[in-house]
Amino acid sequence: MSSRTPLRGKKGWERRLSEREATPAAPKPGPLDGTVPVLPAEPSVRSMAEPKAPSPARATTPTRPGPGRRLPNLAGLPVLLAESGAFGTLRERLGPTAAPATNAGRHAGITSVPHGAKSYLAAALALVAGERICWVARDSEVGDRVAEELAAWLGDPAGVAVLEPRTALAYERSELVADETAARVAALAAWRSGKARILVASVQALIQHTIAPADIPEQPLELKVGARVAQVTLLRELLALGYAPVLEVAGRGEFARRGGIVDVFPPSAELPVRIESFGDEIDSLRTFDPTDQRTTAKVASVVLLPASEFLVPEGGPESLRARLGAMLKRLPERLAQDLERFVGAHEPGGTRGESRAAAVGDAAEIWAPLLAPATALDHLGPETVFVLDEPGDLGEAAEFLWRQADERRADLLGSSELPKDWPPTLLAPRDWKRRLLGARTVELTWESEAGDAIAGGGKSSGDLFGWREPQLPPGRGARIAEAVERWRAEDGPSTKGTTKAATPPRIVIASDQAPRLAELLEESGIPAGVTNAVPEPPTPGTVTVVDRSLNGGFTGGPDGLIFVTDRELFGSVRVRRPKAMRRVVPRDILERLSAGDLVVHIDHGIARYERMLRRSSGTGDERDFLELAFQGQDRIFVPVEQIGRISR
Repeated sequence: MSSRTPLRGKKGWERRLSEREATPAAPKPGPLDGTVPVLPAEPSVRSMAEPKAPSPARATTPTRPGPGRRLPNLAGLPVLLAESGAFGTLRERLGPTAAPATNAGRHAGITSVPHGAKSYLAAALALVAGERICWVARDSEVGDRVAEELAAWLGDPAGVAVLEPRTALAYERSELVADETAARVAALAAWRSGKARILVASVQALIQHTIAPADIPEQPLELKVGARVAQVTLLRELLALGYAPVLEVAGRGEFARRGGIVDVFPPSAELPVRIESFGDEIDSLRTFDPTDQRTTAKVASVVLLPASEFLVPEGGPESLRARLGAMLKRLPERLAQDLERFVGAHEPGGTRGESRAAAVGDAAEIWAPLLAPATALDHLGPETVFVLDEPGDLGEAAEFLWRQADERRADLLGSSELPKDWPPTLLAPRDWKRRLLGARTVELTWESEAGDAIAGGGKSSGDLFGWREPQLPPGRGARIAEAVERWRAEDGPSTKGTTKAATPPRIVIASDQAPRLAELLEESGIPAGVTNAVPEPPTPGTVTVVDRSLNGGFTGGPDGLIFVTDRELFGSVRVRRPKAMRRVVPRDILERLSAGDLVVHIDHGIARYERMLRRSSGTGDERDFLELAFQGQDRIFVPVEQIGRISR
């Protein structure tokens, strides 16, 4: 297993410790130093509103503007590769984009690729060659970083979808996190609709089971203001999509009905949406804050995707029994209880009623191969190009996950908690290898030799593009003008092995300290304005300063582009923390708490949960509180909307 970055699958404290050790210090600002009833049948609602592609899986652009924060638009740079012979060679190796079945199994391996140039090349394949790409990363941390870079190179954050893994381990009994499974559905829907041209996924995200392609509609249900939709039809559609009926919407995949109002929290939305109707006509669509149920903004439309990866089969619980086959008669006690819960929840009067959402509870990772028999690879067509980032690391990550799953499975078999013929919870190694061998792949490594290829049989095109990391003189940022003059004299668009530049190079400096760098260049007589968008290729010989750094630069390629970042200037890299999906009221905690249970408050420590009560908050209104008792006579009352600060 690679020791450079911790893998998903470790215990939480191990991951946090490793992250603290591996996280570099961020550069300091300043000087340059470094229940619904059974409903009658109704016609489909999809014919009542014009279909449209769903919203993107999740935004990758930070919402806070300002230098060094906004994601730049660098779409004018990858197109520079279009006319290069090396890029033509790569395209020939991969074959035509819209190819016959004989085009499958084409592989290209490229060595000596700086990390910064990898995402640049993938963006060029998407923009120039029109390829649809699945970027395979070692883990989700790397995937998040690459997704941000790809969004910049494409100039379109919506063009990149990120498929995050579920954080629970294989065969682990852990409560399903609604936001995680909803986000995965949203990412796959963005890819299926064509909205996203690039799907970024870790090895774990790809080999975990997920929703079947047939359960994601090609034209998702979209509601618009003014559309005529009978409420009974809307509710039936929500149930068919796996939304769970509740009294008050608090999390993704839930809906509630109050008279002519329907609240729903779609997987792809940041906030739930309140649908108000006048008769059968939608009168308004507004987002609202689930903590206080107050509306926040009007929206023109809302796209409703399946609410979860874990759906009861179309045939209902009986279909699930059929999938179990002979195992049904010899299920261990715990699995039999799970099955009884699944069936009971969908019987008349059950908690899920007609909803297809499976009441998985803490059994999602065990029942995944039966409730969600597909993997993300089943959503990717034969035309997809898989970009394998560091094949050796990918192989180690996959082996670690399979080994961990095998150990847990052996424990469950040994304790008679799992039948011997229970299907595996992760895609089998042989199937993983087979899928990659039959796909179109580009394997990228920074190493000089491709010794760990996992799809290309060890075949490699070698150092096809000739990229290298930019070299700066001592003093780095303070001597940027000197470096620019040297690059102008030495570098430019040339073929590998040629030392003399054909034309002056295009120099692009991407830095979180862009204004100061521009000043230094101006003082040396080098005009350089600061911008956040490079939608067209710069003129040869010019210097462009972008006010946002990426994670690595490159030079020496056939496109005559010198791209420099804070990594080369100051020895620092941009640290991107994974953005958590908004979880408001973790209803599962409320349901599991009983008087006398010990809990941990994030600020005050260990306490005993006493009860939930309703009392005045001191502002004239009444709210729900959790009463917690500490050692001695100390008590606190935690508002229910702050329950996220409490854990068991």
